[in-house]
Amino acid sequence: MNVVRQGRWVRRGSALVAAVVGVAALAAVVAVVPHPDHRPVPGLRPFQGAVAAVEGGRYLLLGAGLVLLLVVRALLRGRRAAWLAAVAALAAATVGSLVVHRHVPVSAVLAVLTMAVGLGGRAFVARGDPMLVRRGIAVLAGGSALVGTVATVGLYQLDDQFRGGTTFWGSAGTATRLLLMLPVDAQPLTRHAEWLVSASRGAALVVVLVGAAMLVAAVSGGRQHQAERAVVAGLLARYATTSLAHFQLLPDKRWLVGADGEAFVGYGLHGRTAVALGGPIGAPGSRRAAAAEFLELCRRNGWTPGFHQVTADELDDLAPLGLRAYKIGEEAVVELAGGVAPEGRAGKSIRSAVRRCERAGYRVVELAHPLTDADLARLREVSDAWSADGEHRERTFTLGQFDADQLRQTPVLAVVDADDRVQAFANTLPAYRSGDRSFDLMRRRPGSVNGVMDQLFVGMGERFAAAGGTGMNLGLAPFTGLADQSGVPARVMRLLHDHGGALLDYAGLRAFKDKWAPRWEPRYLVTAGESALPRVAVAVARLGELPDPRRWSTRLASAVRRFPVTTTFAAVQLWLMLSSAYDPRVHDELIAAAGSSWELLAHGQLWRLLTSPVVQASPGLVWVNVLLAVVFPVAEARLGSRWTAVGFFAGDLLGSVPVLLGTRVAAAVGSGAALGQLREVDGGTSAGCWALIAAVVVTLPAGRWRRWAGATLAAVMVGGLLLDRGIADVQHAVSVAGVVLVLTVGRRALARARRGSAGFTDVRPGSPTPVTQDAR
Repeated sequence: MNVVRQGRWVRRGSALVAAVVGVAALAAVVAVVPHPDHRPVPGLRPFQGAVAAVEGGRYLLLGAGLVLLLVVRALLRGRRAAWLAAVAALAAATVGSLVVHRHVPVSAVLAVLTMAVGLGGRAFVARGDPMLVRRGIAVLAGGSALVGTVATVGLYQLDDQFRGGTTFWGSAGTATRLLLMLPVDAQPLTRHAEWLVSASRGAALVVVLVGAAMLVAAVSGGRQHQAERAVVAGLLARYATTSLAHFQLLPDKRWLVGADGEAFVGYGLHGRTAVALGGPIGAPGSRRAAAAEFLELCRRNGWTPGFHQVTADELDDLAPLGLRAYKIGEEAVVELAGGVAPEGRAGKSIRSAVRRCERAGYRVVELAHPLTDADLARLREVSDAWSADGEHRERTFTLGQFDADQLRQTPVLAVVDADDRVQAFANTLPAYRSGDRSFDLMRRRPGSVNGVMDQLFVGMGERFAAAGGTGMNLGLAPFTGLADQSGVPARVMRLLHDHGGALLDYAGLRAFKDKWAPRWEPRYLVTAGESALPRVAVAVARLGELPDPRRWSTRLASAVRRFPVTTTFAAVQLWLMLSSAYDPRVHDELIAAAGSSWELLAHGQLWRLLTSPVVQASPGLVWVNVLLAVVFPVAEARLGSRWTAVGFFAGDLLGSVPVLLGTRVAAAVGSGAALGQLREVDGGTSAGCWALIAAVVVTLPAGRWRRWAGATLAAVMVGGLLLDRGIADVQHAVSVAGVVLVLTVGRRALARARRGSAGFTDVRPGSPTPVTQDAR
């Protein structure tokens, strides 16, 4: 058994152990019978299992089981961080089984499995995403420190609510045991003390799971950097010779630049498969080394490598690296020396099509470069019509898409009619060091004269020849020219060619290109072997696909990415509302656990200022969430995700803190109603929502709409104070006023600072006087 296969079986065995032990650990947590002395929390009957799971050894088993199930896929991919997490979780499960079941044989088996997985470390070499690894470490360190600090302070503040009390250092020790998922000796006597212990354990578990998920996440390939892009563009200009070279600069590409900076590999990433577009590009003596570095990068990251549409010349750099090549089709190149259309009978259909279009008043023109907005609109009209006709879709990776910025970078040839209306167009690509010229987008208006694309191709070929080009590349004819190929992959591709008409008319595409009498050049897909071929082929297909914007799943994913704060807050509120609707007593417990009051805040529970806005004031489906559902997406679109979250909680603070202080003053001067209000534990999202509305209004452009919106908001606030006269209406009005004051003062201070910096200019005699915005 070779090393590669042995490592694969070690990874599979470790993943199997993690999955089995993880499921068993969670089953043990569920199966544990609560202690007879355990007092169920009233109103939280639906959550008793979850509450019991974070007690004592159950919590250790729960954390170990969740971590083990979390890292199963990462173990299969050979991630080093996943292996370390699995070993730690197996060790924790061993300790947890002793604490819960006190079953020595089971613990012994778990100890043996822990050692077995620990000895297989050589099979796990893939690293995690560097950025996510750093974030995971930060989450584990920062989150643990935060939870530990809150738990220590909370335990110390509530020392009279634990049996035997607790000192500060005793609280710190108990908090450390909570973080390490170990049982604690502190015995809570009150509901608040029980909640503090359970909440600290739950928060620590969330920190561990989020941090572990980041540590074992797959490498995303990173983002393009301008410095790398400049190096790649320079190498393309010096060495590129293929028709795919320009697509190396598309936004979907990542680059590995060789150690000597003289060659690179451009690739796309789908899942854990990295597909290079063509072979390495660069100096002849550096290309093979760059390909080897790319393969090493894939090995470290747990990726399956592949090279798509490799030329025969590029195979010389890849074959010595132990890779196998599979012919996937042929690329057509029209020789321009004797004219674009073939002479004689072979080119008769092309010449007839051109004459037909010319009689209809069509002509080939080159649009202004770069494109004007008017020309871009004309091209978009044709492209949209083309997309709507026949369910055509934009593609990427080996093709460009209709993008204004990309189109402005390349010349565009168009066929226009007598009314100067665009009937078809194509954009031409840089040739770099190749004598062959190529193009990218091909779009035609539905209903245009038959043969318009032939006329466009002839016009392009004539211009290419006039510019010194020796050939015109018509692109790849997939799954053709395979008659002399043997093996299962070739047979599968021939079947796709013969019977894949429902996907693409491969035979028709070959026939269209064949009528130009081109020379046919082979193209290959290069992988580590037949076992990797299906995965690489699927990745090539998926990399070329763009999400269909019309699909509901695409729209939902887009909405979540665009409104992450709205989505998160809506999910939390829906969960809380459904829980309290199922059992109204849940709401009472949520208010007691997360609501705020003067007495609770005075006892040091200041964190309730941040939790109380999340808990609803009433159980069940609350009408105010209709306001929330409207306000949050509008605010997030206007203010951005970060400032929406900050505005909601800060706006609630701006309202709740002054109202609480005012109520305390009123109680001090003898108001009985104010004294009762100080003792009432409450919560609600409405103040934060009104604060966001105020922030949106203030940030509107100056003018009639902002005045109208401000007047409406003020009328609503005054109306609530006059009609309802409740403490909530006072808080709403104070929140709105506070947000308006803070934003107004802040914007004016920023404007003064900008005017000051603009006016501080070194004006020398004879130099032009700077004109500020106010002067204009």
